[in-house]
Amino acid sequence: MRVLWFEVTEPSVYSSSGKPIGGWQDALQNIISVVPELELCIAFMSESSNEEKRIDGVVYKPILAKFSFIEKCFKKHWDVFVEKMLPSAIKIINDFNPDIIHVFGTEWPFGQIAKYTKIPVVIHIQGAIVPYNNAQYPPNYSVFDRIRQCGINPIKLFALWKSVRNSKNWGKWELDTWRSVSYYMGRTAWDNALSSIMHPGRRYYHVDEGLRPIFLDEKIKWKGECNSKIKLISTGCSTFWKGPDMMLKVAKILKQTGVDFEWNVAGKMSNDVQKIVERKEKTKFADCNINILGFVQPDKLVGRLASSTLYIHTAYIENSPNSICEAQCLGVPIVSTNVGGISTLVRNGIDGILVPANDPWQMANAILELAADNTRMKEYSDNSQSFALQRHAPKNILLQLMNCYNAIIEDNDKIS
Repeated sequence: MRVLWFEVTEPSVYSSSGKPIGGWQDALQNIISVVPELELCIAFMSESSNEEKRIDGVVYKPILAKFSFIEKCFKKHWDVFVEKMLPSAIKIINDFNPDIIHVFGTEWPFGQIAKYTKIPVVIHIQGAIVPYNNAQYPPNYSVFDRIRQCGINPIKLFALWKSVRNSKNWGKWELDTWRSVSYYMGRTAWDNALSSIMHPGRRYYHVDEGLRPIFLDEKIKWKGECNSKIKLISTGCSTFWKGPDMMLKVAKILKQTGVDFEWNVAGKMSNDVQKIVERKEKTKFADCNINILGFVQPDKLVGRLASSTLYIHTAYIENSPNSICEAQCLGVPIVSTNVGGISTLVRNGIDGILVPANDPWQMANAILELAADNTRMKEYSDNSQSFALQRHAPKNILLQLMNCYNAIIEDNDKIS
C-alpha cells in the first residue's frame, strides 16, 4: 500500500534525521512505521527548503511556500496558500501515485486536492475553523477590545485588519474543503456530528490520536500528593478560545475564598491577549497565583503534571485536546469545561468533572471539592489513566488506521 500524507508542519525527522520526536503526527508516523508493506510519503509546507529526502524508507517532499511582500500584506492569506500549494501538491500526487491520500486537518486547504484526483482523499479531523471562529471571543469580549489594545499604532491596526480578514477567508476555504472531501477519520462525538453536518453522506472512521511516547510510559504516574497547597496545572493559553479569561476568573474566585493554591500554565500567552484579559477582568494573572511558564519540554512537563493536584482546562471550544489526553495518561484528575469533543475523552463523574463553559464559580467549586476528596481523586486518576492508555495504545491506533485505509480503498474501487 502506498500512502501519501499532507501535513502543514515539518516532520521532526526531516530536520533531525532521527526518529519522530515531535507532536501527535510524528507519533502516528512512529506507529505506522512498523507496517513493512506500507510505503509512506510525507508532503509538507516549508519556508526554507525544497530538498526531497528519503529517511528509513519514508520519502519527504517539502512544498516551498514563500510569499512576497505584496502577498503577505495585501492578499488574502489562504487564497495565496492554495494558489501556491495546489500545483506542487498535484505534481507530488502524480509522481508518487499513492493508493490513498491522508490529509491532516480540515483547517488547511490541502483537502482541496480532492477536486483534482480520483485517488481517495481522507481528512484526519483536528480542530475546525468554522465552529472555532464562532467561539473566537469569550462573552463580553469582541474585536473592539483588540482595536483598543492596538491604540493608535498603525502597524498593529494593520496587522489586526489582516488577521480579521484572513480569519473569514480561512473559514470560507474550510467550508469548501468539507464539501469537497467524502472520507473523514475522527475520534469524538463532536467531530463525528460536525462532519455529518458539514458533508451529509460522508464516510466517517474512528481513529484515535497517537501521543508522544513519554506520556505513555506507565511507570510515570500522578503522585497524588496530599499537601495543604492545591497545585493546579494547565497547558495552552495562546488564544481567546482557550479561555484565559475563564482561567483568571476562576483563580480570582479561589483567591477570594482564601484557599492556598498555585496555578502553573505551560505555554505562551501573547502580551496583547494578557493585557486585554487583565484589563477586562480588572486583575492580573500574577496577582491571582497564575504562573505562565512559556514552552515546557516534554520531560519537564511530565514531572509538573505528575506532581500537580489537578489538571484544569478552561477552553470555550475544542475537539480532542492532547493536553487533556497527556494528563489523563499520567492519571492526573481532570476538571474541564464541557465543550466540543471533551466529553468523549473525560467521562463526567468517572474520569473527572465537566462544568459549563464560562461558569467560573462552578469550576472553582469543583476544584475545591475534588482537591479535598482524596478518595475521589484516586478513583478518577485510576479510571482516567486506564481509559486513556487504552485509547492511545499504539497497537489499537494502528489497527484503526489500517482498517480505515483498507475500507476507503475498497469503497473507492467499488465506486470507480
